[in-house]
Amino acid sequence: MMVKGFGFKALQKKQSEKGATLIEAALFTVLALGTIIGGIVFFQQASISAKTNEMVRTMASLQTQVRALFQTQATFGTTGINSLLIASNAAPSNILEDSDNDGTMDALVHGFGGSITVTGATRQFTIAMADVPVGVCTRIIPFDESGNGTIGSGIASVTDGTATDTDGITSGSAESFCTTNASSGEVSLTWTFDR
Repeated sequence: MMVKGFGFKALQKKQSEKGATLIEAALFTVLALGTIIGGIVFFQQASISAKTNEMVRTMASLQTQVRALFQTQATFGTTGINSLLIASNAAPSNILEDSDNDGTMDALVHGFGGSITVTGATRQFTIAMADVPVGVCTRIIPFDESGNGTIGSGIASVTDGTATDTDGITSGSAESFCTTNASSGEVSLTWTFDR
């Protein structure tokens, strides 16, 4: 007497369905690696985007704070303003750094690790950022002829070390401007702002 389902053909069928073939294992591995790599790339892009947005907010905040600190004075002076921004708690806390490890915040650093230097220029002031990635530069430097841009208003000019633009930079020309004096994929930028 033979019980249904336990015949030779049924046993043979069950044995052939066990385990994955080499092709199936390779396909699974490729899909898993693709998912992992895609996740890493997505995370990197999201991180760069977040740091770029933070840089824009930092620039807007610094402009506002400098103008507020000097609103009752005729000029911004001609010296560094970083120490005043730090001492008056006007600099955003996320850009403060203890550069000499003495327990006191004494420097300004943006999210990509470069220094930020704010300086008076008589009736104007400058904000210089070192080591800005070129891809980020192209997103933050555009401004129009009236001085309004991604990072704020009252922009008189922006320079990359040698080239200075005073009449606005379009999004289309930003890449060319940012790559002209770039080194190792980074550029140093200085914005001059009017009161």
